[in-house]
Order: sequence, then structure tokens, then C-alpha cells
Amino acid sequence: MVKAHTATYKTSMRLTKTATEKMGGFGISECSFFVADKPFKAFIERYPSNADGELSVALILDRAENVRLTGRDIEGSIVLHAVFTNHNLLVTNLTMRKSFQALGTNWQREEYLVFDRSRDPAPVSLINLINRMTPAKESSDYVKKRIGSWEGYLKIQERGMDIPDIKTAYSNLSFSHDFSRITLKGCQLKDTEWKQLKNLTVRLVGISGDVGTVVKAANRIVEIELQNYIVKQLRKNGLSLDKKEVVFSNFAALSQIRRLRQGFTNLEKGLAVNPNLDRLLFEEKPPVKPLRPLEKLSFHNQLNEFQQRAVSGAMAAEDLYVIQGPPGTGKTTVISEICLQNARKGLRTLVASQSNLAVDNALGRLLANKDIRILRVGRTESIEEEGKKFIEENVGQYWKDHTLEEITAQYDMREKREPELKKELVNNEQATGKLQPVYESLAAAVEEKTKAQDQQQAIQKLLEREQVKLTAFELQKGKAVNESRELAHRLHALEELIDQDSEFMDRKENSAWFQEEQQRIHKRLKLLERALGLPRLEQDLSVKRQDLAVVTERRDQIAEIIEQKNVAVSEMDSIKKIDGLLQVLKEQRVEETPSITYLINRLEANRENMAEWGKLNQYNEQVTAAISYIEKLVVPAGISVVDLKQQALEKTEAYTSAEIDGYLEKLRTLLKSAKHHDPAILQKALTGLYRRQNDLWRRGAKLKAFDVYATESKRAFHDLKKQLCEELGNQQKQYRVWDEKLLEQQEKKQEDMAPLEQRYRQMPNLADLPADLEAAVREQKMELTELQKNKALYEKVQQRITDHQTDRTEKTMALENNDARIAEMNEEIQQVEAAVKGHGQQLLALSEILSSDVERRLEQTAKKLASLSFAKESLKQEMKNLPLLQSVQKKWLDLLAGANEHDLDEIRKMYIKHANVIGTTCVASARKDFIDNYPEFDVVIIDEVSKATPPELLLPMLKGQKIILVGDHHQLPPLLGNDTLEETLHEMIQEDNGFEEKKELEKLLEESLFERLYKNLPAANKTMLAIQYRMHEDIMETIAPFYRLDHDQLQCGIEDSDQDRDHLLESTVVKRHNHLMWLDLPNEEAYFEERMSGGKSLYNAAELQEIRALLIELNNAAEEAKQAGRIPPDQQKSIGVISFYGEQIKRLQRMIDQELRLPHLTVRTGTVDRFQGSERDIIVLSMVRNNQNKQGDIGFAKDYRRLNVALSRAKELLVLVGSSQMFTERAKQSETRNMYKHVLEVVKKKNGLKLLAKSGG
Repeated sequence: MVKAHTATYKTSMRLTKTATEKMGGFGISECSFFVADKPFKAFIERYPSNADGELSVALILDRAENVRLTGRDIEGSIVLHAVFTNHNLLVTNLTMRKSFQALGTNWQREEYLVFDRSRDPAPVSLINLINRMTPAKESSDYVKKRIGSWEGYLKIQERGMDIPDIKTAYSNLSFSHDFSRITLKGCQLKDTEWKQLKNLTVRLVGISGDVGTVVKAANRIVEIELQNYIVKQLRKNGLSLDKKEVVFSNFAALSQIRRLRQGFTNLEKGLAVNPNLDRLLFEEKPPVKPLRPLEKLSFHNQLNEFQQRAVSGAMAAEDLYVIQGPPGTGKTTVISEICLQNARKGLRTLVASQSNLAVDNALGRLLANKDIRILRVGRTESIEEEGKKFIEENVGQYWKDHTLEEITAQYDMREKREPELKKELVNNEQATGKLQPVYESLAAAVEEKTKAQDQQQAIQKLLEREQVKLTAFELQKGKAVNESRELAHRLHALEELIDQDSEFMDRKENSAWFQEEQQRIHKRLKLLERALGLPRLEQDLSVKRQDLAVVTERRDQIAEIIEQKNVAVSEMDSIKKIDGLLQVLKEQRVEETPSITYLINRLEANRENMAEWGKLNQYNEQVTAAISYIEKLVVPAGISVVDLKQQALEKTEAYTSAEIDGYLEKLRTLLKSAKHHDPAILQKALTGLYRRQNDLWRRGAKLKAFDVYATESKRAFHDLKKQLCEELGNQQKQYRVWDEKLLEQQEKKQEDMAPLEQRYRQMPNLADLPADLEAAVREQKMELTELQKNKALYEKVQQRITDHQTDRTEKTMALENNDARIAEMNEEIQQVEAAVKGHGQQLLALSEILSSDVERRLEQTAKKLASLSFAKESLKQEMKNLPLLQSVQKKWLDLLAGANEHDLDEIRKMYIKHANVIGTTCVASARKDFIDNYPEFDVVIIDEVSKATPPELLLPMLKGQKIILVGDHHQLPPLLGNDTLEETLHEMIQEDNGFEEKKELEKLLEESLFERLYKNLPAANKTMLAIQYRMHEDIMETIAPFYRLDHDQLQCGIEDSDQDRDHLLESTVVKRHNHLMWLDLPNEEAYFEERMSGGKSLYNAAELQEIRALLIELNNAAEEAKQAGRIPPDQQKSIGVISFYGEQIKRLQRMIDQELRLPHLTVRTGTVDRFQGSERDIIVLSMVRNNQNKQGDIGFAKDYRRLNVALSRAKELLVLVGSSQMFTERAKQSETRNMYKHVLEVVKKKNGLKLLAKSGG
């Protein structure tokens, strides 16, 4: 489980105050960690990182370290809780872990540590190792979350189990015909207790241990299915009980559930031998390790290719391998072979299954192998008779008896061996003497043949060389002949072409004529094209003249503008006002430069300031006059003018011209009124005048003197004139530049126009030319084109004649050379053919020597001599060792024969210690004694996986480094009582729709653990056993579609099904050739199903009668077969009568027990579910369902897995009894109907359909 250490880590360690105090509390000295003479064995468990992100761990010291640290043996393990701070190990706390808490889990790492007091950082390798570990809590939480989905299985099994033991008396006990069940009557129980009885275990007072399980409790009657050991005991000894008391208990089931829950806990704690078990079980794609290279195995059993593939794959797998075994495909053989291969490799194997019977079947094939030491673990009474010799208390006696038997046989054989040995030695020497001359003669013949072979090889090489040369010459000759033939053909063709071209040349003009005609046409064409261009020339001349006129006109305009600019400059001195200058600026379109704008703005500003100065001066005179007038009026009134001025100056206000005008006007009006003598009014008026005078003086102080403004205006006016003159001069320069450019254009246009005018003057006289010039041009061009074509053709033919004549000369020479080469090759071929013929004659002479088979005869003779020599030495050695072997075996015989109980006990202990194949049930593997004695296995093989729940499978899985699962997900899932898990879940949901695990469990039941693993594992980690050996191929054909979606198709491994699966019966209904039949009942009321009164189960009375008649007929047929000698007199045909419904089975059993006498048949009945894993020569399937209800369906029979089980139980004959119409037409789901239609089609194809007559009405 735990990952083992690979190195010793030396690290510094510091302790906090808390850790030091805790040490003292446990009696540990701090220095004891640093003076140790050897490393500490510790189990490292990673914690989640702390809030600072520091790596946090627990160092759990092995319990053996307690004495070193404390000086005494204390319970539990010392735990150092630590963090890595700045790469230094800091122990923050110290605690004790209880002794019952497991060490070495998969969440821990076993390492060896040495601590010191240095300040050196911890080794990087140690920190990296811990960093790679997953925190234990995360791993545990992951498993707990994933395994929670399996909780529903236990919820189903726990249903109604919290009940105490029920003890009661009974009045009557009766057995079924085959002792598989007992019925108790007269039990005195309460109504609530009757409801609780189903599936409880049963103990009869007077018999130790459980006898069986309650399968039915109703109407004061309890029906109990007995365990196998009780059935065998009753058949052998009967039953005699002094006391009629029974105990119904739930203890076994509750104990089993506790073990299942413990399996969950162990997986959560990481206590699985395979550390990746949780990921293998729960991840969508199981992370299996790659298989080891497949080794060539020596198989003990006779295996087919699929079985060999399964065994080889299972042996090569590292952790998980899955084997799907359809019915009859030899799963047990494969399991036994894997166990044997494991034993040869020294591996210990656990073989587990859901039932004891399956375990014993799986181990059954291993009993006789000397390499296998089987140990069967479990309750003795539950183990089959075949496996009991391998339980712990019996293995000593078994080994002693088996070994004694073997040695006795060998000892008796060796006592008679000495005279036989002497005789064999004499015979050996005689045979050697006869063979030796033969050997020498054959050796000489082989030597002669060897020489002949050397000669043959030498001649053969020469022959091959000459043949290669001959082939090469013939190829060259053939090629040369073909070339000559081809050359002659081409020469003939060339002669014909030269004659044709010469005839053509004779009909045509010569090259000079073509040249003259071409020049004439070119001259005429040039004249016409020139005349044709006259209108365009005139148009071009007109455009050029217009362009020249535009340029000339533009130059004239520019000259006029330049003159205007000169006039403006000359008149500039006569302008005296700013408006005149602005007029020039506008008329001459002078660009207003920043300097011009500045000067204009200066002139405008001076003019405004001069106007402001004049206006202020005018207002000042008016206000001053008013002040003088009013001062004269207020002085007599005793008003201080000085004070008024002072008051006016204290408050500064601004006044507009309009306000001053309005104020003076109001003052004039006031002075004219009667109030002009009122001192207060006069005082107010004078104050207003002072304020306005003060405002005028203040504004006037901001202005310069009038003369200053006048002087500045003159200077700015003069500067503006100067600027305008400069700008006008610049404009003149620009216009002159433009004029120069226009002059260049003018001259260029005149130059361009000159050639056109020259061409115009040279134009021919139109009167000498055709009226339609364009037509004349086209005509001349066509004539020229035609002339050129003829000339080109003439030149082409001329060149072709030259080329052909050259080619003719070359080919004539080549033909002559080729004919000479052919003659040479004919001579060489004749020489090589003569050499080949000579070599062939030499080989023919050697063939007689070489055809002899002397090597094989020499080898056989040598082998016989070697065998005789080896046999002689073996016989001598055996003769020599015979007394010693007899002595040793005699001693063994005496020891074994005289073995006492102590010896047997020692043998038992030794056997148990070295047992390499352990067999037990899944649940029993979780018993405490089993866990203690067998904590882990190299390989765990679980058989019939499909019949076990995941919690049951988990228990043995926890023990295996490698797990091999064997099952078939196309057969029925686990049963609880008589019902499948799906049916039990359906019943629970009906009782409690709030069942918590409903959705999760329904999801799990859609796809079992085995099915999910089989689908998702890589192809290398799984195999389907595709060859079945149970059924006749006709029967197999009915179940073949269930396996058609898998990787391989189901095949029949029986070479001759008709012979090997001949049921040997002949009757009115059943014939020898019949192996698959359907007794088809009508879908009519007389044949309908019925429901038992007060119950849910169904039965079909019509089918019961048909089966009754069929069994009687089969019994009579078996009797007839015995009389005819086809069946041994003491043999009985094994027949299984099965059905989908328990009530039908109950009535069938009652009918067989009470109404029928079938001495030639062994009949076993059971539901299809209970018959899984069993087989019989003949199976009769009662299908029960038959109705015409619109809402009706076929119930349990719609599950394809149940039908698969039902169809695959028979070896020789399968008979279905029921209404084909009901199952192929009235079933609700189309998949179900198609499933039964396939069965019906196969039955029809095999001529097995028997239609029963319909009722008369």
C-alpha cells in the first residue's frame, strides 16, 4: 500500500516552544532526535498548505522508534507536525496517534530521516517529494465523494434489518422433492413479525449454524431455501429434531453490511494494496499502467485463441484486467490457468466470488496440479464437498494422503524396475550395434552428395551466367530487329513526304516574287493609312491651336495686371487718407500680411483714442462749468465743498457717456425748477458732479496727449504706404514668374504643333485616292496577310524537305549499322546456346546423386543413436540411483504412514504458510481472521463479477496489487432474495418515493461497474471469451445478438454440434434433429395468465398442462433411448424447468412432486434468476405472460439480460412454452419485440415451431 522509501534524507530540524513542551510531556528529550545512531523510519503524510502557503506535513514515526526516543515501549505512534519555513523544517507540535490507526496507507510515504541542529535548508529532493504528494485529506475526500454513489446498494440491503431475533415453535416441517427447500407450518408470530421474515436467516434448534434463508412467508406458512451443505446432509442422513423450534435472525446480514462499510472506510483511508485502486474504480477512463511485453507462456490447459489471449493479457497486466465470459465460454478454465501461471511465478492468488459455489467451481480444475497449493477459507458448512479437503483443518490430511498415494505408486513401480533396466540396457546395445554401420554408410553417401552439391552449385552459377547472357543477347537482338523494322518503316514514310512536298514546291512562285509583292503592298498600305489619318490630323491641329491661344491670352492678362500694379505704386504718394490706402488694398487684392494688419489696427486705435480724448474733454468742460455754478450756490448755505469732494472721492464709480448726458440734462432741469435753492438737493447734485468729474479725470489719465496720437498716426500711415508698395512689388514679381512659365508653355506648344503642320502640308491629294479609304486599307491588309501565309507555307515546306532529306540520310546509315549488329548477335547467341546445353547435360548427370534423401536418413539414424546413447546413460544412472531412491521413498512411506496428529498439524501449518491459491467469498475476505492471516495478495481474481454488488467486489479488490475481473454484463445483475437490484429498488421507490440515493443508484444500475470498466478500458486490458462449448449451435444463435456489439462475435466451439450435443430422444413432439423449439400457445383467453389470489406473482395454467405433457413425453423418450442402447441404463437426462415467475415455479414443483413419476429424468425447477450459473441437458422455459390488455406488458421478461440467461442454460435442447404473439407483437417496447422476433425467426429456421391448436370458440 505505502510507497516504499528509496533513500535516506538528512535534514535540519527546529522546534517551536509548543513542540518542545509537548516532548517533555511525553518524556522525550529533544537531543534524542539528534544523537540517534541510525535513521528514523517515518511515514510522511502531507497536510493542506497553511494560510501563508507553507508546505505542511505530519512525520509519523514508526512505533519501533518509541523506545529510542522515550526509553520505554509506549502505545501509539509519535507524530511530528511540521511546516517548511524558508526551506527549513520547523516542528510546531507533537502528538500521539492511537495504535489502532493504520500506518503505511496510500496517502503516506515511508521514508528514512536523519535530523541535525544545523541551519542548512532541507534537501530539495525531500521538499519535491512532499510537493508531489496529494494532501491526505484531499485524497480521502475524493474517495469519500466517489464512493458515496455506492451507498445506495447498502441502503437497499439494510432495508428493514433493524429487527431483533424472532424465536417461535412450529407444528410441521416438510421438504421439497429435491430437499432444496423446507416448509414450516404452525409458526406462532405477530402480524408485524410475519412481514419481517423475508430474507432472514434461519436456525433450527438442534442443528448448529444457519440452515437457510426465508424466501416466502404468507398464510402462516414459512418457505425456506436451504444452504447446499444442509441439502447434502439431509439427503444423506435425513433429519431428526427433538425440539420443534426455529430462530429467524438478521445477524448474518447485518454483519455482512458492517464488513461492506468497513471496505468503504479502508478505501477512504488509503488502505488498498494497489495505491491507484480508487482511480481505477471511479475515473471515467481508468488510468491503467501499460501492459508488460507479452511473454510466451506454456499453457497447462488446452486453451482456444481467446482464452490464451485472456491468460496472456492477465499475466502481462500491471494493475487491472477484465475478462468477459459469455455463457459456456470456459471462464473457469481461464481462471485455473491464470492461477497456475501465477503459481509458477511464485505469486499468491486470491480467488473470490459472490457465492461459495462459484469459488469451489473456479478452484475445481486446480486440484490435481502439483504446482498449486489450494487453501479454501470460509464457513465449513457453506463450502462444497469438492472444496472441503482444502479447508485449513483438512489440508494436512489431504496432503499426506495425496503424497502417500503418489510415493506408494512410485515405490511399487521401482521394485519391479531392476530386471527391466538390465533388459533395456541389452536391447539398447544391440540396437546401437545394428545402427552404427548404417550410420557410417549414410555418412559416406552424404559426403559424396555434398561434393556433388558443390559441383552442382559451380555448374549452376556458370549456367545461370550463360542464361543471363543468352537472355540479354536475345533481348538486344529483339530490340535491334524491332529497331530495323521501325527504321525501314520510317524511311518509307519519309520518301513519301519528300515526294509530296517537292510536288507542292513545283506549283508555287519563288522567294523573290514574294518579296516584291510584299514591298508593293506595304507602300500602298502606308499611303492609304496616311490619307486615312487626315481628319484626325486636322482635329489635333485645331486642339493645339486652341491651347496655344489660351496660353497667349493668359500672358496678355498678366502683362495688363503688372501694368496696373505699376500705376498703383506711382499713385501711392498722392493718397492722404487711410480710406484711400484701404481702397488700394482691396482693388489690387493685396494679401493682408500681419504687418499690414498691425498698422491698420494702430491707425484705427489712434483714431478711436483721439475721438475718446475729444469727447472726454468736452464732458470735462461741461461738468467743470456745472460744478463752478453749483459751488457758488452751496457755499452761502454753509456746506463744505471740500468735504463733499472728499466724500465723492471715497467712492469710485464708472459712468457711460449716455449716463453723463442724462445726468447733466436732469441737472439743467433741476436748476430751472423751484427746488434749485434746496441745499440738500444742491449738495446731492454737487456730489454727483464731483463723482462724474472724478470718473472723467480717471479715464482721461489713461489716455495720451492728442498730439502724441496725431504723430503716431502719421508715422503708421507712412509705414502702411511703404508696406503696400512692397506687397505690390512682390505681386509683380510673382506675376512675372507666372508669365515666364506661360512663355515656356507657349513655346512648347508651338514646337508640338510644328510636326503636325508639316504632316498636314505633306498630305497626298485626296482626288487620287479611293473614296472609301478604310475599305481600301482592309483590302490591302487582307492581301498582305494572305501573301504572308503563302510565303510562310512555302518556307515551311522548303525547310521540311531539307529536314526530311537530312533525316533520311541519318536513318539509312542507322539501318545499315543495325543490320550489321544483328548479324554479330546471331553468332554470339549460337555460342552461348552451346555453352548452356553443355552445362545442362552436366547437371543432369549429377541429379541422381542429389535426389537421394541421405541427409534425413542420416539425421534420423544419428538421432536414434543419440537417443540410444542418452537412454543408455539414463538407464545406467537410474540403475545406479535405484537403491538410493528406493531407500528414500521407503523412508518417506514410513514417515507418512506413521504420521501422528502432531505431524499432520505441522504439515498443515507448512501447507497454509506456502498456500499460493486462496479461495473465499467476497464478503468473507473482510473477516478479521482473514485480514490478519492474508493482508495482501499479488493477484486477486473475482469470478462472476456481474452477480456481486460494487461494495462486495471492493472487499477482495482492496487486497490485490493486480485485480482480474471475470464476468458478463449481458447476464443478470446481483439478486437480493429472489429479486434483482432493479426490482428491489423499484419496490423501495414505490414504498418511499423520497429514497435519497434513488437517482444515483438508478444511474449505477443502468451501467454496472463491470460494464463501465469493460467499455472504458483500453483494448489491451480486456478480452471477451468468444468461443462457447455449452450449447448446440442452434441454441447459441438465439443469444448471439446480445454479443454482437462487442469486439468479437460469439462462436460455437463444438466441432459437430449435432453429434456432441445429441439429446438422443425421439418422440411425437421432439425429434433427434430438434435442438431449439417453441411450443406456441394462442393469444386467447383460455391460455391467458392468471394472478395468484392475494399476491403479485403470475402463473399460467395452460402452460403448466403443456409442460406436464412434455415432461411425460420426454421421460418416455428417455426410456425408449435406453432400450435402444442410445443412453446407458443407469443414466438420467438432466432437465431444468424454469420460468420468469416464482408462482409458476411453485406450481410446477408441486405438479412434479405430486402428480408425475419421471424415473428417467432428473428435474430441477427454479426462476430464471436463480438458474443463472447452472446448466442442464434440456431446458424448458415457461414464459407465463399471455393477455390482451391494452396497458399490459411482459414484465420481467423484457430485460434482455434475463432472456439471455434463460436461453443459455440448455446444452442439447431448449424448449420455449408460451405465446409468440404476446412476446413478438404485444410487448410495448420495439426493442423487446425485436428481441423475441429474432428468437422466433431462429426457431422457425430450425423447424422448431410447434403451433398448438386454438380453442374452439
